[in-house]
Amino acid sequence: MDKRENVLRNVPAMRAIINLAVPSIAGMVVMAVYNMADTYFVSISADGMLGTAAVSLMMPLLMLGQAIAMLFAAGGSATVSRLMGAGRMEDANKTAMQTLTLITIFGFALMVAGLIFGRQLLFAFGASENTIGLALDYANILFVFAPIQLLNMGLNNLLRSEGSAVRSMVGLLVGSLLNIALDPLFIFTFDMGVFGAALATSLSQTVAFAVLLLNYLRRKSIIHLKMKNAKPERETTRMIFKIGLSTFFSQILVSAAFALINIFAAPFGDEAIAAFGIVNRVQFIGFAIIFGLAMGYQPVAGYSYGAKLFGRLKAVVRAGILLMILTGVGLAVIFNIFAPQIVSGFTTSPFVLDLGPQAMRMNTFVFPFIAFTILMVMTCQSLNRPFNALILSIGRQGVVMIPVLVLMASFFGLQGIVMTPVVSELIAVVISIAVAVHIFRQIGREHAAYDRERSAAELMGEEA
Repeated sequence: MDKRENVLRNVPAMRAIINLAVPSIAGMVVMAVYNMADTYFVSISADGMLGTAAVSLMMPLLMLGQAIAMLFAAGGSATVSRLMGAGRMEDANKTAMQTLTLITIFGFALMVAGLIFGRQLLFAFGASENTIGLALDYANILFVFAPIQLLNMGLNNLLRSEGSAVRSMVGLLVGSLLNIALDPLFIFTFDMGVFGAALATSLSQTVAFAVLLLNYLRRKSIIHLKMKNAKPERETTRMIFKIGLSTFFSQILVSAAFALINIFAAPFGDEAIAAFGIVNRVQFIGFAIIFGLAMGYQPVAGYSYGAKLFGRLKAVVRAGILLMILTGVGLAVIFNIFAPQIVSGFTTSPFVLDLGPQAMRMNTFVFPFIAFTILMVMTCQSLNRPFNALILSIGRQGVVMIPVLVLMASFFGLQGIVMTPVVSELIAVVISIAVAVHIFRQIGREHAAYDRERSAAELMGEEA
């Protein structure tokens, strides 16, 4: 047995999750830092606060692209883990290859749509005449490289799904560190401004794509990509789509929430958009740690379920809940203590220095609740419970967060926007707990049914 598969199957639950989570967290954090690097270097460039606002306006569109990629990447990776656990390696190979095919198709569709309709979308998301030129400079180059960026997400998730978290981390680290190095070179030395920030990101993503793809070309992965499996098949596509739909809706609704934040903040000026943009970029470091931990959990849970190791599955879920909640609490404490110092690193605007820490504290206070919900979404995906995963995703981001944002902003203005995360996540966690109880009962019933089938089979064998 490959040592990566041994981690999924035999290593104690807590240690297995941590083994896979540490490289995933490292890669995700560095990726969050390089996403934040664009905002930081632009904020201290000649474009200043307007450049920061322009970069922030692209956030909803970036989230849209990630939603498209994660629709297939999350669905494909969860399916691959489960198929590996069941010993169906050829089906796992097909699923991985078709996942990348679907991401490629939709990546090119996003590129074309973005280049045609980018200006209208940016105005719709809160751009002003002061920021639209800079926003387009930033957006257009990212749209051109959209297929590469989306494929990176697919390759990363597929590598993690087979237990190759370190190889996934290496690809993320190479791209992230290169971007951090290229940002000041292009923005300041070559005087490219926000266009240089986008170019640095795009070139770094291309290098990361090459590094990740080499794992498959050199047969360093457990999963093998074969061109004969590239053509999407109806049943495989349906399974990928069904499992990934919850992640897609979650990302889409996050994108919509960011867009609405910009729209409701626009009447308060470009500085308000810049403040929320800084907060959204910085808090991604916290999200990166939470998602990285969840990504370490998902392959172990999916493999255990596919292999019908129900005792291990229960231990994995318990360990995952404990790790996620403790991580969420720790992050909430750190961000709340250091919010003023973090925001001051991006701006000297008194308005932003006042609003930014307030928004950051409210956004990060609810990290423990967010961590629990994300874990339950991953659990539902790993256990082939797409409807439950969908309920959780839509419940948190759509049914709760967006209406709360609209109401809070309408009645309380800027402070309403600041308070939205606390109100919405407190409501959403109740939904998460209800779904968690339902899922645990389902696992118990399925475990009991499996034990009865095994006992019956053993009895028949003895009689024979």
